[in-house]
Amino acid sequence: MKIRAFLIAAIAAAAMCLPTAALAAQTSSDTISGYEYYATSTDGRFAGTAAGALPGGWNADVHHTALCLTCTPTATITGGSFSLTTLLNRVPTLITGSFTGGTVQVTNPGANCTNQTFAVDGILGNVGTWYSGNGTGNFDVTLTHYRRAIFGRCVTYGASVAGTLALTF
Repeated sequence: MKIRAFLIAAIAAAAMCLPTAALAAQTSSDTISGYEYYATSTDGRFAGTAAGALPGGWNADVHHTALCLTCTPTATITGGSFSLTTLLNRVPTLITGSFTGGTVQVTNPGANCTNQTFAVDGILGNVGTWYSGNGTGNFDVTLTHYRRAIFGRCVTYGASVAGTLALTF
């Protein structure tokens, strides 16, 4: 009888530990690529696909200080949002977060109206599922502005991003 009571108590204790194990932090790493679909001197919006631990579609709205091509950093990330649609344990899931800091740094200013490149290194906070989370992350991409001179003016006609996404939640 004592062994049976002990076994029942052990199973109950193990069952109480299951939610804690299920809620343990998960770290994932993905490669991401996409495009910039909206830009001002203080805001860049991007969308694309992720491949790796959490494959799916992503969207980012990066708020930053005004771009200064002769400054280091070129801009400081001041806020914004991030989302990723993926499967988590085979369940369609939305993972969200917010930009809490980071930098934008020009790596090639694009002399004579050639393509420009920027390193966008964003720090993510509040990462979790369905707008609830306290996880963290890094959004690190190279942004390329495609440019051509048209009638004597330098025109950006498109932009792409490629890099990595690391999330812990």
